[in-house]
Amino acid sequence: MKIKKYVAESIREAMIMIRRELGENAVILSSRRIKKGGFFGIGGKTYFEVTAAVEEERKKEENTSYRLQEILVKNRQSSNDNIKGEFDEIKRTINEIKQMLVTEKRQTLPEGLSKILYGMEKQEILPEIRYKLIDFLKMKFGDLDPNSNETFKILSEQFVNLVKTNAPDFKNAKVLFVGTTGVGKTTSLAKLAARFKIDEKKRVAILTLDTYRIAAAEQLKIYADIMDIPMKIAYTPKEAEYEMMALKDYDIVLVDTAGRSHQNDLQMSELRALSEAVKPNITFLVLSMNYKLDDMKRIVERFSAVKPTHIILTKMDETSVYGTFVNISEITGLPIAFVTNGQRVPDDIFEANPVELARIVAGEVLNHARSSGTSEKE
Repeated sequence: MKIKKYVAESIREAMIMIRRELGENAVILSSRRIKKGGFFGIGGKTYFEVTAAVEEERKKEENTSYRLQEILVKNRQSSNDNIKGEFDEIKRTINEIKQMLVTEKRQTLPEGLSKILYGMEKQEILPEIRYKLIDFLKMKFGDLDPNSNETFKILSEQFVNLVKTNAPDFKNAKVLFVGTTGVGKTTSLAKLAARFKIDEKKRVAILTLDTYRIAAAEQLKIYADIMDIPMKIAYTPKEAEYEMMALKDYDIVLVDTAGRSHQNDLQMSELRALSEAVKPNITFLVLSMNYKLDDMKRIVERFSAVKPTHIILTKMDETSVYGTFVNISEITGLPIAFVTNGQRVPDDIFEANPVELARIVAGEVLNHARSSGTSEKE
């Protein structure tokens, strides 16, 4: 990895220098104000010192060497192998016990409900939800036929009560988009910008706080230019505050942020500072439907620091597991506002509707239930 510091009179000038020397894939590591010249610190001129890095391509003769990060990972791995092995063994034991309990539960159920329980497991519906629902269905109906249209209707009605949705009021809205890297924040923002600008004739502006990747602002600028929407860039919380004041007369201001690792305390602190500067009245936590359930729980817990108000679920077209529609309100306490199902701007986004989402989950649960054999019950 190549790391270099740049000193310039403005952040923008530094970005030009970085792009010219390190290219579009450069990543900003840090930035700070410094003073140069003057007498004992008096009368000096303020400059910006920006540290940037870019991953270097390895040469063939370097294939046997390791980058610093790889060395650190290897050292950490060697020292933690024994502990990891013990935790893995405990985890395997717990999973075996859980599987025994699941098998026992299925064996006590009528055949139809046993298959429906299997379908809910395949759709990764939270255990506390699926067992409570199965107990209710057994008490009320005795058993249900997975092939029956009536069963589809019953399940859909039950899931509607679990799927929480809400489209926020976008009047005079300051909307912040947060989430991990690659989840689809920028594309989701562009889709909503097009909807507000083209369909609803709102006065829309965009502010990007994503200055980690050099090419990020340029991608958003393309969308903004196509839609004839003004776009501003802020590099610090103070600049974000100034830009929001400058855009106060717009109907809706959409604010993009860099993808943040929920495991990085520094990045989460930076995001919290930016959120406090923007003062949004709507904060979308953008989550991919490809996330594993445990990962989603950890992400939600960490991003609670910026007080999200709604959920946007992305990449519906890239998954066959839809239990997230049912689980997410239980995990976050927040409603689903929008779901995206492709990359096309502005087409591939729709407002979350509890009836439609419940029908999708019920349909997939019953598909698995119908395809399950008697071996799944044993």
